[in-house]
Amino acid sequence: MTDAENRCTYLSGYWREFTGRDPDKDLGFGWLEALHLEDRAKVTRSLIEASQSLTACQGEFRVRRANGDTGWLYYHGVPHLHADDTYAGHIGTCIDITYHKANEQARVEVQNGLVLGQEAERKRVANELHDDIVQKLALVGLQLREAQMSCQPLTELDATLKTLRHQVQSIALDVHRISHDLHPAAIAHLGLVSALRRLCREFSARTRIAIDFTSDPLTFDASAEVGIAVYRVTQECLTNILRHSRSPRATVALKECAGVFHLTIADAGVGFEQEPHQASAGIGLLSIRERARMIGADVEITSAPLRGTKIELSLPMAILNGVDQIDDGMPPSGV
Repeated sequence: MTDAENRCTYLSGYWREFTGRDPDKDLGFGWLEALHLEDRAKVTRSLIEASQSLTACQGEFRVRRANGDTGWLYYHGVPHLHADDTYAGHIGTCIDITYHKANEQARVEVQNGLVLGQEAERKRVANELHDDIVQKLALVGLQLREAQMSCQPLTELDATLKTLRHQVQSIALDVHRISHDLHPAAIAHLGLVSALRRLCREFSARTRIAIDFTSDPLTFDASAEVGIAVYRVTQECLTNILRHSRSPRATVALKECAGVFHLTIADAGVGFEQEPHQASAGIGLLSIRERARMIGADVEITSAPLRGTKIELSLPMAILNGVDQIDDGMPPSGV
C-alpha cells in the first residue's frame, strides 16, 4: 500500500518470508532496494504514472529471495480514494511467479535448441545436395553430352539425348537452388547485404514479383548466427508476400540509424486484419517473431485490409556485429 506521495505505508508478512527483509524497515522507499537494479526505474515509473493518472498499475520485477536466489513477483495495484474522493494512494498485491518464469525459460531454451538443430540439419542436407547430388547430376550431364556427340546428328536419338541433357541441367539448377535456400552459405562468402540482394534477385526471377532492394550503408558486418536469422526473416517475409499479398512488387530496405540496424519489408498487397493477440497470428508471422526474439530484435508488424503489410525488424548494431551477447532468451521483465 502507498500514500499520495507514492511512499509505501504497509508491507505484509509475506514480504519477510519471500525476501528475508524487515517489512517495517522497507516502508517509505526502502522496499525498492530489494528489487533487481535493472527493474527499479521501470517499477518506479509505473507507480508514478499510475498515481498521476489514477489508474491501475501492473508488471513484473525481480527481487533477491531470502535464500539468495533471484525470484520474480507480479504486482497489481489500484488507486484508492479518501471519503472526499481525493487520491489516497494505491493498494495492491504481489504474486510469486518464479516457478512460472523458470518454466518459461525452459520452454524458450527448448525452442532455441529446436531452431538451432533445424539450422544444423538444413546445413547438413544442403551440403549433401551440393557436394553429392549436384555433382552426380553434372556427371550424368557430361555423359549424356558424350553420348549425344557419338551418335548421328539430327536423328531421333540425338534429339532425345539433347532433351535429357537439358532436363538434367534443369534438375541440377533446381537442386542447387534448394541447397542454397536450405543453408545460405552466401552470407559467409559474400556478406549479409550481398546475400540478401541475391535472395531478392532470385526470388524476383522465380516469382515475377519485383523486389526493390536498398541498403544504407552498402555493407553490414553481421555475426553468423544473427546474419542467418535476418536472412530467414527476410525469406519468410518474401514467402508470405508470394502466398498471401497478391502484390506485384515489394521493397526490402536495410538501414542504420542511431546505432540501430533496421530491416523493413513492405508490400502493397491485400493486407490483413490484425488480431489483438499474437496467438492468433499465422505460422509465418510467429516464425518471424521467434527468429527475432532469439537474436534480441524487436519486430513491428503493420497491416490493414487492402493497404498492404509492413514488417520492421530493429536490432542494436552491437548485437548485429556480434560485439554484445545475444539475449539468453528470457523475455524482458515487465508487461
